Amino acid sequence: MILRIPIGGFALSEETAAALEALKEDRMLFRCTFDIQMGGIDMAVPYLTERQTPNLLIVEAPPGQDQLFQSLEGLANVCDPDTRLILVGSDNDVELYRTLTQQGISDYLVTPLTPEKLRESIAKTYQGQSADAYDGRIIGVLGAAGGVGSSVIAHNITNELADLYEEKTAIVDFDICFGTAALNFNLQPRQTLTDALGQVGRLDGDLLDQFFMPFGERVSLMPSPASLTTGIQISQEAFDALMRALKPMSEFTVLDIPHVWSPWIGDALAYVDELVIIARPDLTNLRNAKNMLEYLGPKRGTDAPTRLILNQVGAAKRADLSAKDFREAVAIDPALSIPYDPEAFGRALNNGEMMSVAAAKSKATLAIRELAKLVSGKVEEVVEEKKSMFSLFKKSKK
Repeated sequence: MILRIPIGGFALSEETAAALEALKEDRMLFRCTFDIQMGGIDMAVPYLTERQTPNLLIVEAPPGQDQLFQSLEGLANVCDPDTRLILVGSDNDVELYRTLTQQGISDYLVTPLTPEKLRESIAKTYQGQSADAYDGRIIGVLGAAGGVGSSVIAHNITNELADLYEEKTAIVDFDICFGTAALNFNLQPRQTLTDALGQVGRLDGDLLDQFFMPFGERVSLMPSPASLTTGIQISQEAFDALMRALKPMSEFTVLDIPHVWSPWIGDALAYVDELVIIARPDLTNLRNAKNMLEYLGPKRGTDAPTRLILNQVGAAKRADLSAKDFREAVAIDPALSIPYDPEAFGRALNNGEMMSVAAAKSKATLAIRELAKLVSGKVEEVVEEKKSMFSLFKKSKK
């Protein structure tokens, strides 16, 4: 879940203010805008009287309950009806917690406050809901080094997701200079990613759909121009606009991310719901994967899986590093290994076919199918509908 909402924070202590500031770096919230003030609940009421209320308020109250409910009523009077409130206080009182949540407070947290505790509360508050009404799942695929086969894997898991779940699936080739999606799907591009980027200021789902090419009944492809002379660079703003339009269009959208480093790449890797890092079992890929995972760890958090996949396993045989070597170096187990099968991959690439067509029984094809299942996120969840913010305190906003 990625939230894109305004968040207002009103802290009394430096510790609470620091926890609020730390949220700005969290993957779930890095699209949010923050307005953090000191002064607690007494500051919040006059401050919000003259300003638009943010979607989420995080407000610290002073010790003692005598004036608390009066202060909350005053706060409710200056807030929009759909605003949510997380209240922070020092009174560790179960009855107080029950009373507050029964009256519509989203959560009550007892100090000392940590970023982890606060993040967990926000996730619970918005569980099962999307601040952007986004529905689709974004899957990013990136190579730990050049030439590891990440694009081929990205294209094939796109096709497998469509076949496995009979859902609309899209692939976007972000490698402007050297992208191979059109070749691998055996399509002749009419329009490409650069054409979409040229319209980025007015992109919506209907317009963006014109830049996709169909492949079969369920797969859509946005190819790259594979050109060195476009002169177009992808900015963070352009990436944001593409994602806003892309996410509702398909059940699954796979991003084929090039092995380069720029601000929008870092943004993309933090943003995607699932990140797949493809690595050969050699020392260079181990080093690069370690660097990537250490960089991305605090940005993606624990709720956004990053999966390390070993590809072309067996190509060097005796020189191959093992899954254990990677586990000891990067502190995560490779999710799976895709065996080296040059004949099957070569036949698929030369014929412009997916592996499921060119070599349906290949062990590499079966491994790609398992990877598609891993990144699909197809799990059943029962989510309780959340209450609106301190609804029983609500009156009309002045």
